[in-house]
Amino acid sequence: MNRHHHLVSIAIICLSLFTARIVLSESSAPDTGAVGAVVDEFHRVLASGDSNRVMSLLAPDAIIVEAGTVQTRAEYESEHLEEDIAFARALPGKQTSRKVQAAGDAAWVTSTFRVTGEFHDRIIDNQAAETAVLTRTSDGWRIRALHWSSHKAAKD
Repeated sequence: MNRHHHLVSIAIICLSLFTARIVLSESSAPDTGAVGAVVDEFHRVLASGDSNRVMSLLAPDAIIVEAGTVQTRAEYESEHLEEDIAFARALPGKQTSRKVQAAGDAAWVTSTFRVTGEFHDRIIDNQAAETAVLTRTSDGWRIRALHWSSHKAAKD
């Protein structure tokens, strides 16, 4: 009987350690829903014209890559932000795919969009792609890098 109690105790300890490991790994896993929500909010406030909120979602050392250029956060704010606000207001893209991945305090969101409409007297019908890289900060997830590319959509 004593041997049986010993085996049961070992089994209980092993099960407890296994359960604790699962709980710890789940609690430290990045919340991909929160990551996606930051990217969604970025697009929402860009289209609303709230430049202060747009900039608050970008990390201080964020970079924006588009059309073969790389801009710092400050360059983006002074050189390109207003045009992106105007574009987002005129042409709300329709998301066609999205994948959110995370590892520790880093996450990345890859999305594709169909963008159609008129902007600066030009008819736009583009397929666009976006990669957003985020890191977890004391203020929540912040965008560290954005990369946008697009091309004319294929004729249906």
